[in-house]
Amino acid sequence: MKKLYFVLVAAFIANLTYSQGDLENQFYIRFGPSVPSWKYFGSDGKKDFQDAFDDDIKRGGAIFEMGSIFMLNGLKLADGMRIGINVDYLSLNFNRFKSKDAQSKMTTFFWGVKFGPSFSYSPVEKVVFDTYIKFNPVFLSTYFYAPYKADEDWDKEWAIGFFGPKLSVGLNARFSVFMIGVEYNPGLVKYNKYSDEEEELSDDYMGNIMDDDYDPDKEYSKVPCINITMGFSF
Repeated sequence: MKKLYFVLVAAFIANLTYSQGDLENQFYIRFGPSVPSWKYFGSDGKKDFQDAFDDDIKRGGAIFEMGSIFMLNGLKLADGMRIGINVDYLSLNFNRFKSKDAQSKMTTFFWGVKFGPSFSYSPVEKVVFDTYIKFNPVFLSTYFYAPYKADEDWDKEWAIGFFGPKLSVGLNARFSVFMIGVEYNPGLVKYNKYSDEEEELSDDYMGNIMDDDYDPDKEYSKVPCINITMGFSF
């Protein structure tokens, strides 16, 4: 009986003092919806898109990521609090604007990585909150615009970007192996327009084509979005 008593007391104390221990490194896979901002390509708001598409506009998208959080347990903070390094080895993201009748579409796709510092807090066992700010270089991005449909053929416009400096600021909540999160993902991409006549990428850039004060000399396009994720962390 005494042994059982001591085991129960030890387990109780261990549970109370859990947050004083080190936090484990994590590997995660997550996915979810991605909502592009109405500030895309320098727009002033939804009305600019409605005017451009001559219709009401729907927006949406998706994100998929694989990454890790490396805990710097050697940097002791308060109980249950740790600094870490958050790295996304793969980040795939697409955003889309389309007219209500789906006859016009504007789609962007991004492939890149993310890395930066994180701060984790574990108030109780198996519950951890992570905040982070990560640099998000985009290695490849595509732009596709189909303004209308006529005779079953799309009037297409293409552009490709090979680098874009983006940023990721967010918060995760981890419950055992489950993870949910939200992040703001602003940034810029330099899109080269595709020339149908030359059948190759031109030296012209997209810039902020939705800006009322459009400047053709500006190379970078604004592409901010909000990502809501869910997944698994081990």
